[in-house]
Amino acid sequence: MIFGRDGEELITGEVPALDRDPPEETKTATFSLGCFWGPDATFGSLPGIVKTRVGYAGGEKRDPSYRSLGGHTETLQVDYDLEKMNYKRLLNIFWDRHDFTRSKKAQYRSMIFFHGEEQKEIASRSKRKKEKEVRGDVKTVIRGYSEFHMAEDYHQKYHLTKKKALHDALRNVYTDIEDFIDSTAVARANGYVSGHGDISSADDLKGLGLNEEGREFLYEIWKKVRGV
Repeated sequence: MIFGRDGEELITGEVPALDRDPPEETKTATFSLGCFWGPDATFGSLPGIVKTRVGYAGGEKRDPSYRSLGGHTETLQVDYDLEKMNYKRLLNIFWDRHDFTRSKKAQYRSMIFFHGEEQKEIASRSKRKKEKEVRGDVKTVIRGYSEFHMAEDYHQKYHLTKKKALHDALRNVYTDIEDFIDSTAVARANGYVSGHGDISSADDLKGLGLNEEGREFLYEIWKKVRGV
């Protein structure tokens, strides 16, 4: 398929339904589990995840960059809808999606940054459970959240940037990069192009601001990555 400027043939031109009525109450979770591109897609595909963003945390440098981390770790931060998602489930996904038994350099450490005492207690219990399951040392560091530095724009929704037609179509809706990063629909699309999420047909993609052709296009990408 060949699409015109900005991939406009793939979109309705309206604000995606997923972004029109944000939940009244959300909470934030912050995790490090290796390279942040994959986790951004994994978590972004989940119902109940409202926003995702990748960045750097845990180090001492005031203004870290990808080429100059200063002890920081690649980190994912998510906002989640309390009516559809909970912290325990997020932790289950965290443990399932990386190897937490190996020591790694600072950039790729396994870390949980808790927001408040409730998250601290849940995370600590979760880690103790994992230590019993693996019968070994869990390298994950649990630390109180202090600061999160946004990564460069080209890291945000990275897998979606590799699908130029879809990326450009959604950027045509969200011309401001901050709005693009904060979009629930964009987070879902980034997950789906990576093969994550539960899709049985193109109709399941309604709410992303894509027209029928755009939904079919994304569905074909998802199927190809999944091998179905």
